[in-house]
Amino acid sequence: MKKSSIAVSVLAISSGVGVSAAAYADSDNKFVLEEVVVTAQKRAESLQDAALAVSAVSGQGLEDAGVTDVTSLGSIVPSLQISNAYGPSNNFYLRGVGNFVTNALTDGAIAFNVDGINYARPTSAQGVFFDLDRIEVLKGPQGTLYGKNATGGAINVITKQAELGELSGYGTLELANYNAKKLTGAINVPVTEDSALRVAAQTASRDGFYSDDRGDLDTDAIRISYLNQLSDTVTLKVNADYFQEGGNGPGATYKVLDADDRIGLFDPRADAVIGSTFVFLSGEFLQPLPADDYYDNNFGGISAQLDWDLDIGTLTFMPAYRKSELDFRTYSSGFGITQRETDEQTSLEVRLVSDSDGPLDYIVGAFYMKESIEARINYNQQGWASFANFQPETDSYAAFVRLTYSLTDQFRLTGAVRYTMDDKSADIGAYNTLLICPSILGGGPACIDGEMLESSLTVPDALVDTDGNPIPVVPYGSAGKIAQTSFNAFETTKKFEKVTYRAGVEYDVNADSLLYATFETGFKSGGFFQSIDDPSFEPETIEAYTLGSKNRFLEDRLQLNMEAFHWSYKDQQISHFRLNSAGGTEFVTENIGESKFKGLEVELKALLLESTVFDLSVQYLDAEMTDFVYYNPDFLGVPVTGCDVSGPSAGLYGIDCSGRRPVQAPEWTYSAGIEHAISLGDLGELSLSLRTRYQSEIYTGLDLLPSQRENSYFISDAIVSFESSDYRYRVSAFVNNLTDESVMGFSQPHPRASSLLKTNLGNPRTFGVRVGMNF
Repeated sequence: MKKSSIAVSVLAISSGVGVSAAAYADSDNKFVLEEVVVTAQKRAESLQDAALAVSAVSGQGLEDAGVTDVTSLGSIVPSLQISNAYGPSNNFYLRGVGNFVTNALTDGAIAFNVDGINYARPTSAQGVFFDLDRIEVLKGPQGTLYGKNATGGAINVITKQAELGELSGYGTLELANYNAKKLTGAINVPVTEDSALRVAAQTASRDGFYSDDRGDLDTDAIRISYLNQLSDTVTLKVNADYFQEGGNGPGATYKVLDADDRIGLFDPRADAVIGSTFVFLSGEFLQPLPADDYYDNNFGGISAQLDWDLDIGTLTFMPAYRKSELDFRTYSSGFGITQRETDEQTSLEVRLVSDSDGPLDYIVGAFYMKESIEARINYNQQGWASFANFQPETDSYAAFVRLTYSLTDQFRLTGAVRYTMDDKSADIGAYNTLLICPSILGGGPACIDGEMLESSLTVPDALVDTDGNPIPVVPYGSAGKIAQTSFNAFETTKKFEKVTYRAGVEYDVNADSLLYATFETGFKSGGFFQSIDDPSFEPETIEAYTLGSKNRFLEDRLQLNMEAFHWSYKDQQISHFRLNSAGGTEFVTENIGESKFKGLEVELKALLLESTVFDLSVQYLDAEMTDFVYYNPDFLGVPVTGCDVSGPSAGLYGIDCSGRRPVQAPEWTYSAGIEHAISLGDLGELSLSLRTRYQSEIYTGLDLLPSQRENSYFISDAIVSFESSDYRYRVSAFVNNLTDESVMGFSQPHPRASSLLKTNLGNPRTFGVRVGMNF
């Protein structure tokens, strides 16, 4: 498979990700599997020529699968697990590698990029899933080309761009159950002979998936792209986008309730559960949650890409600016979280990519990003509350080079190195209050008639004096309860540096078969969190060995790709709630031990008939936390965990999860899809598509409790589509999650009452129709 530079255009849907692709007739009028072009390695190349594990899904494939938001993406890429933590915060895991990111002080382990621009905050990965060319999912650490925060891999979203000399457009209307409505459209307009403008927009709404109408959808998005061929050698692209998110936000339920009924947290049946849950320290039963949640989040940005074709390659400049404004209150975590946050990032990447004419291919580049965040957060767990201000800043610098040298026409060596330096600072302050019932601690009656703190970003007057200083102990409620309050504030700076590298060999067995072996390292820098104890954590690293093979057989009618991998994860960053040395709850990030991930992935695609395509993807994952020990203060007794507990010693309990399977790491996943087309002559074509996805059992929460285990399951989708012979009209009927499975995606015990386990469920069965028109 000779490497070549290919114009970026996706000819088919994907390779082995559970979404079938159509075939086409080649120059000899023989039907073959279509080629997929990706830019995963910063240059356009055939998917079959890319010496790494990458899955690509076309925009049409995403639409057929009903992907509207980021959590839906996991349904069509078997190795990818995405679940909602709370509000707009989502957890990304790829082949078991990821982390629990819920505030501005922690970073993700899976890089999320849109048109080559990295989105630093996981909350920003909303509102991009419309008018797409394709999505690429890169599996494994991408420490050299993508840099930090890609220890598990990367997700690349590639939007449709303006095209020269073409007046065209489309509109699609989707109607479905849960009163769902989605309208998407785009228009491409020639401005001059050498420039063009594309405008795409989407509006979507839906009732909630839970009985209390949470899990609803109310979004509006617009994207504008401009293309100018400034000269024969210089091309300019400019993209601007805006996304608004309203409604009530994600929902959740309690594990003790029937998941099939999707009973929301504000349902009277849920009120009965929470109202019967006793909190020992505060000596009272929890109060039902107030239905005062809301969503008002806004995201937007502008970026440019200037490509200059030189004799030595293509020089690319990519400046970008993004801003996110979060304003929401949610109880989808099982307790109240009110958050108001502004995120701003400015970035610039400059790179030179060779034209691949000689034996040496190279990519040389430099990267800079500045991220500034102002966040105010109130956690209200009834027995404990925090009013926190976070102002972290990051200046990130990187330089990278990647060389590929062809020793022969068939054998190539690849080497890459990247230097990253993160200069981080943080200004963090927080008021904390802990409600205590002295009588119950002394064996007396409980303080059951106390009141509940309101969810607010403003510290209650009862907890601060006229100067804003905390009052250490104040009366609280009418039942003899007291509130122990404290204030913690600090400013700090720290620098994190790392060199990551890659080495690989590639061998073309023949024109249609590639063998490759690689070793690559990944790095995620350290940072800070709000704590009265140690408030910092160190970087995590990963080392990955890969052996892969990509093949086409039977004159391009059968495609078989395989990859074996072994990953070693060190100083793993784990974010979780824990008690501090004073008994208060803190959300901390710790470096906890090591984990090993090894497995095998097989992807197959076959053109069974001229009009029938079948694909299958199977992944086996052997994952183990080999050295995983952390500590919790001895304040309320033995910690609630599914791991081994020792102590207490010196006021600490030891929690040992070594030998256990990590969260979100299924042993087996596979997806299969089949698509069959039926010609209707001059009328057009009818296509029938069925796909199914299997996942073995997983732990859905960091505590590894038996109640947090989700059993194995199948989820299947079906779609029937008609497309007119002139490709102007398309009508589809679809059903997603045919058997209406209620799958637990993320779970977490209530920090003040561990018997109360909240869970977030995947989407229920949805069905509807789509009508589209092209012009």
